[in-house]
Amino acid sequence: MTANTTSAGNGDNRAAGRDRRPRRELLAGAAAILGVVTGETLSGGAPAQATQGSAVVLGQDNTGATAGTGISDTSGDLAVLANPATHVGVFGQASGNGSGVNGAGAGSGSGVLGSGGDSGGAGVTGFGGGNGTGVIGNGDGSGSGVVGNSGAGDAHGVEGFGSGTGSGVVGRGGAGGGAGMVGSALGNGSGVVGIGAGSGAGVEGISGAAGIGVLAESSAGGTALKATGRVVFSRSGVLTVAAGKSTITKTGVALTKASLVLATLQQDVPGVWVRCAVPNVTAKSFTVHLSKAVSATTKVAWFVLN
Repeated sequence: MTANTTSAGNGDNRAAGRDRRPRRELLAGAAAILGVVTGETLSGGAPAQATQGSAVVLGQDNTGATAGTGISDTSGDLAVLANPATHVGVFGQASGNGSGVNGAGAGSGSGVLGSGGDSGGAGVTGFGGGNGTGVIGNGDGSGSGVVGNSGAGDAHGVEGFGSGTGSGVVGRGGAGGGAGMVGSALGNGSGVVGIGAGSGAGVEGISGAAGIGVLAESSAGGTALKATGRVVFSRSGVLTVAAGKSTITKTGVALTKASLVLATLQQDVPGVWVRCAVPNVTAKSFTVHLSKAVSATTKVAWFVLN
């Protein structure tokens, strides 16, 4: 649990350190280059060259540039190479609904490969515009949309940090019955760990009308469900039988033919015990019958299964 807490703290620091300042600087530098390139194109002069006037030569390294090299078209698409003002190696800006950078891998190669800097830089960073998504991954065939592999230092494979009431990670299963999220552990690790903050739940399961909120299974003889600490059930409570009465009815409890109603006295009353608890599915109620009328108010605890 300590390792999880520490990693989350590091993630928060990392998330707090991300801002859009590098992106703004990059756009400003790109705009300046775009102005120069557009001016040369409109004036009918020679094709745009490197800032200090040297041509870019194919087939060999081109070194010594003191400003970025920009290429643009009349629709607003722009590419900037090796811009020392923003320290960005390649910048692509699209117009319309086009992509800023598009990479297509061959064989088992990656379409786009990013390696972070030695000081904790991210391999790939994505910022969504408007209400857009920062990074989208679409798998092909049986391939995964997004895969995250952690480093060797007890790091997480994938981390998600929500903002406001947003979720850190959201998973949606396929229409054919796929799970929204699957966690598989190695060794003696947990498949999924949830840590709530304050009065929040560590793990929450919400089902449809006929679904199951949380399903716990153990087909190999192990424990399906284990709780350490208090357990609270909404379909349980305490009824008070009035003096001189031998029955008490609880209403407003949805029941089925498979429901089991359990009831027991919560105090020692000589000669009195719970004779039966009779469910009424149609009336959404059940009645607890005691062995005889009580001489004083008596409490009975109840619990409904199924």
